[in-house]
Amino acid sequence: MKGPRGTDSARVVSVIETQALRGTGKEEDKCRIVTQYWDFDGNLLAENDPCEKEKE
Repeated sequence: MKGPRGTDSARVVSVIETQALRGTGKEEDKCRIVTQYWDFDGNLLAENDPCEKEKE
């Protein structure tokens, strides 16, 4: 069996990174830092919410 192909392309791009506190502090909505990445037109590109990983 062959392994993964690897990366076909990589480049450095400029984005805006924001970090914000989210959550009420309750067990079902823990406080955490959520990181978001935005382009310069104000479009959300990606979000990293640690609690979303726990739900999977």
